[in-house]
Amino acid sequence: MKTIAKSLVLSTTVLLFASPLTQTADAASIQNEQVTTQSDFQLPSVTDTIKQNIELSFQKQDKWLQKLELIAGQEKREQFEQFFNQHVGPDLKNLLEEPTLTWKQVDKTIYQSLVKSGVPFLAAKSFAHFATLSLKKM
Repeated sequence: MKTIAKSLVLSTTVLLFASPLTQTADAASIQNEQVTTQSDFQLPSVTDTIKQNIELSFQKQDKWLQKLELIAGQEKREQFEQFFNQHVGPDLKNLLEEPTLTWKQVDKTIYQSLVKSGVPFLAAKSFAHFATLSLKKM
């Protein structure tokens, strides 16, 4: 079971990292206005961006699970979905309640949840890294 979980996590993170399936562009009209004061223009905070990307990943979970099913089959998809919902998903949802977040916290949370589930340390480190990169690309 650990081997199956490792292979599914790896294939999914590679798929999300390499594929633009999670990136959709809604083109909006851009108005050319001059920014006059600092209060006119504010970038979203890192915490807001991280929370939005985590929420977006949950919204698009079905899409990337369908891609996994195409690659590995329905049985592997169901196994991975169950694994994700038991171990990684709840920890990511807990991150949404944090007042401030960094990408390092996201990486550490994913890593710790994989280690708790029985994934070897080095594999968990690699999977967490690629999953964090995938979340950054959303």
